[in-house]
Amino acid sequence: MTENYERRFLTRRGQFIWAQVSAAPIFDDDGVFQGSLAMVTDISERKRNEEELRRYKDHLEDTVLQRTAELLEARDAAEAANKAKSVFLANMSHELRTPLNAILGFSGLMRTDAQLTDNQRDNLDIINRSGAHLLNLINDVLEMAKIEAGHLQVEIAPFDLGGLVRDVTELMQVRAEEKGLRLTLDQSSEFPRYIKSDESRLRQILINLINNAIKFTEQGGVTVRLGVKENARHHLIIEVEDSGAGIAPQDRQRLFEPFVQLADSRLPQSGTGLGLAITRQFVEMLHGRIEVDSQPGKGSLFRIELPVELSDTVDIPSQHADKLGPIVGLEPGQPRYRILIVEDQPENQSLLSRLMHTLDLPVKIAENGKQGVELFETWQPDLIWMDRRMPEMDGIEATLRIRRLPGGDKVKIVAVTASAFKEQQREMLDAGMDDFIRKPYRFEEIYDCLARQLGVKYVYLGAPPRNTPIDNEPDLERLAALPAPLRLDLRAAVESLDAARIAAAIGEIAEVAPDLAQTLSRCADYFEYPTILTALDRCTALIRAPNS
Repeated sequence: MTENYERRFLTRRGQFIWAQVSAAPIFDDDGVFQGSLAMVTDISERKRNEEELRRYKDHLEDTVLQRTAELLEARDAAEAANKAKSVFLANMSHELRTPLNAILGFSGLMRTDAQLTDNQRDNLDIINRSGAHLLNLINDVLEMAKIEAGHLQVEIAPFDLGGLVRDVTELMQVRAEEKGLRLTLDQSSEFPRYIKSDESRLRQILINLINNAIKFTEQGGVTVRLGVKENARHHLIIEVEDSGAGIAPQDRQRLFEPFVQLADSRLPQSGTGLGLAITRQFVEMLHGRIEVDSQPGKGSLFRIELPVELSDTVDIPSQHADKLGPIVGLEPGQPRYRILIVEDQPENQSLLSRLMHTLDLPVKIAENGKQGVELFETWQPDLIWMDRRMPEMDGIEATLRIRRLPGGDKVKIVAVTASAFKEQQREMLDAGMDDFIRKPYRFEEIYDCLARQLGVKYVYLGAPPRNTPIDNEPDLERLAALPAPLRLDLRAAVESLDAARIAAAIGEIAEVAPDLAQTLSRCADYFEYPTILTALDRCTALIRAPNS
């Protein structure tokens, strides 16, 4: 039986070598053992290679362990930095929005003073516009930081796309007119009115693109085209084209980078250089794509394709009620609800309390959460405006304590917060708050929230009496009394779906029937073209009926 083994030998030269020995016994014919036959093979080179491989393996394992430890350390550092960024953003959001709330709020409140001179009102307009511009800059910086920190989430829900487009174009029309530019809306007949997507992101995309086009256009105008494309999914097509200076090819590569502003010595530089970067991020979040086509001196065309789902009108909450004018008080016969304001900033205390006194509602103020809990126990308010961040006790802790007290399950608690993050808003709702308003808030948001939570009804300046109906459809008799050419022009304009042509036809009707034109204009504003056509059909039948 052959035996194999490896041994280390000392040679005559005094060197150690490794050898593999194979030894086999030798027997004679009678089976008697005679000796062994051994074969020795020098395996020193192989042993050196094995030793080198073992050392390399050990080194590799040490390197992997070291790199793993470094990666874990880097991950922990990144998580700590991300957390620090979140804390920084929350602090910045609160610290910047809180004084802006006072600036925008009080300048808006002062504008309602009937004794203001035209010069004072102009000054207040400048303050308000400057504050709004500063808020937009802050929002851009915070929005970009939230994107980098991974705090933005898509919120898909049904909404009125036609109403959104109307709101945005009305807003941007004012800016275009200030520069003497035309803002034109070109909408295809297949354009859907009700869709499911992220309404706030889509609104910001439209505002950013149109605002950017107006900013870099000095003559001519801006055209917004809206359409659809059907392939595997329903796609919304948005194009914004301007007659501005255009973009050089080398600048197009940097166009969507953060904080980049393309130099043009003829134009004043303003803003953060974040609008297009945020727009691209939003488009990608919605699984769409954005392209730009531009030539210097010939303007620019931005094109967006977004996948969307169609929705039904029954899924859409009513968000576009008629604006009846400034609120001057509550309708008679309603309870005088008690309102508690828990807020540490004197400016915000004063602003909220003035809004409540406008409605003749009893108000008490607490400067922190601890005082808020004590006042709730002794005064039992119906609604609490609760600030999120306060000394001694914050709004979250105060809400949790109030909910555990007798009557705490009935009071309405609304957070008034400068929070920039959805998860913090979720935290407030989980703590037992019924609603939240973000600073800087608009007056109508405060009033709308009161109506949602307490069911109050308002009296509006210049509004018709309660028992006077507000027309939602054109009056058939007034429509029938119009000259036939005006009705024909209106029908042709509506069937063409040309917004400018429709506005021109309604303008002609306004010269002979202002009230009817107002109703028609309201229908056109909300893209209720079928309502106008149906009224025209019924009007035609009404005219023919006496002769039949």
